[in-house]
Amino acid sequence: MPTDDFNKCSNCFNLLEYLRYGVLYCKPLLDASSDIPDFLVVYANHTFSKLTGIDALHGALLSQIAEYFAVPHNSLMQLATQVIQSQQPTTYECQNVDQNIWFSINLSHLDLHDESALIIAIEDISERKQAESDLQRMNKDFITVLESTSDFIYIKDKESRIRFCSQAVADLTGHKSWRDLVGKHDDEIFPLETAQVYIQEEIPIFRDGVAVLNKVDPYFRKDGSKGWLSTNKWPMLSEDGKTVTGIFGISRDITESKAREDELRMMATTDFLTGLASRRDYIDDLNRQIARIQRAPQAQCSLLLLDLDLFKHVNDHYGHAVGDHMLQHVSRIMRNDLRRVDSIGRIGGEEFSILMPDTDVHAAAIFAERLRGRIEATPLQDNDHSIPITISIGITQIGANDSSPENVFERADLALYRAKNSGRNRVELG
Repeated sequence: MPTDDFNKCSNCFNLLEYLRYGVLYCKPLLDASSDIPDFLVVYANHTFSKLTGIDALHGALLSQIAEYFAVPHNSLMQLATQVIQSQQPTTYECQNVDQNIWFSINLSHLDLHDESALIIAIEDISERKQAESDLQRMNKDFITVLESTSDFIYIKDKESRIRFCSQAVADLTGHKSWRDLVGKHDDEIFPLETAQVYIQEEIPIFRDGVAVLNKVDPYFRKDGSKGWLSTNKWPMLSEDGKTVTGIFGISRDITESKAREDELRMMATTDFLTGLASRRDYIDDLNRQIARIQRAPQAQCSLLLLDLDLFKHVNDHYGHAVGDHMLQHVSRIMRNDLRRVDSIGRIGGEEFSILMPDTDVHAAAIFAERLRGRIEATPLQDNDHSIPITISIGITQIGANDSSPENVFERADLALYRAKNSGRNRVELG
């Protein structure tokens, strides 16, 4: 179609000129000596020149224009020939020769006035290709994170099935690849007891859209050993910002840090030598008993203050190592004689204290006398030496008027002082 034909329809001409697509109208040039015919550009709109920067397109050959695109030699001409022969449109994506612009090239057959013609439309798709490239890079980075991180990362759908997860989850559950877990529920990959913990904590997320933060959960390794996870799970919402469509979660192994935390807690609350409660932890128990009796004056609790007799002589004569063994030996005897409700602590040096809830001083005295006799009858065996041990005990009962541990200890200490001054190896009430 000559350009004059376009000019007969000014509306069509203006429409073509300012389309956002570049348009070429080409006619094949038959050449018996060539397997791939060339094409003559009969019409090119303004947008084509603007997109490519090529001037004087009218009357040019398609083979000349094809050099602007970064395609293999003659490939555009071959596509054009195939379209003319098959009369089926095709689309091709390529860059320009400078590789700074991406184009989508659409080739279509047109049969006009009983003549075959070729319509080529080009579109700048650089932004879309950049977006696709960015998305591919993000996907690649995401997969790298999933396959490299030691954290347990997972995304679940609204049925709580795994959509994505890190390789660490696969390693934990004995699977070769994280992709093997896609579509599975927790109870299909974890022991039932563990899976139930995870299932229960996700109920409020799906129901109320409430995140789970810093939740400490147990898990079991492939060898059956127990570990601990710190877990955060967030709801994934639909476009309305309300409907929960899934869960994004990150769990981190905190087994080592939890062990250190437990060790520090034990160090803070436990006497390192005897394994009994430290003075601070024992005083906390005493304060709780005082508060209980103040709330219910009819309740009872007795306190025993115990001191090893002539312990300095043991340290001086046998050495501090033997003295430590004696403290451990006496601690085991006392601990074995206690009820579950009783508590015992090392107050300092060779001094110990026992709390006996729901026990008056008379019942406490019976227990103390039995304990004193057991310790006396169980000397410390150290190599060839049998070292005798005796203990003095002062007892008092906590009353509703006791406002602090000092009040209680003061009475028990006076009773202990009387036991010491009365020849040791005795029990006295205060």
